[in-house]
Amino acid sequence: MKQTDIKSLVNYVALKILGGSDYLLEALEEYLVKGEGPATVAYKYNISKHQLRGYAQRIIEKSGSEGKAKKLVPILKAISEGVKPIVRKSNDGSYECSICNIIVAKEDSEEHIRKYHKEILNENINMMMQKLEKIKQEIQQNRAVIFTSAS
Repeated sequence: MKQTDIKSLVNYVALKILGGSDYLLEALEEYLVKGEGPATVAYKYNISKHQLRGYAQRIIEKSGSEGKAKKLVPILKAISEGVKPIVRKSNDGSYECSICNIIVAKEDSEEHIRKYHKEILNENINMMMQKLEKIKQEIQQNRAVIFTSAS
């Protein structure tokens, strides 16, 4: 079983959300965690089932296993609260960066963020990592309470 690469996982999720794929974790939760069919979930989020499976595969690879991925998706969803897309879809179907007000092709949105808005990406990654640390501490405290009460 492969080791979980948390930093890479958080980076991936933050970049996807900032790049306009803010539906990512909702879709993955429905598909991976709740077990809904890929066609149903893909239709709901207006993506192809191949895209959905690709997202799931990336999360599974970075998590180390499908079981870990299923446990991590709700945690990733919780720690990504407050991360808002920089690139948004306009009414005419084009994608626009809300910071520099330029039109960006959807497939170039993540590269645009990496190249021109790295500081915002890093701020969001750091915020998510801090939230994750708080969750880890809470879990460890709860384990300590359970352990001491069982003694």
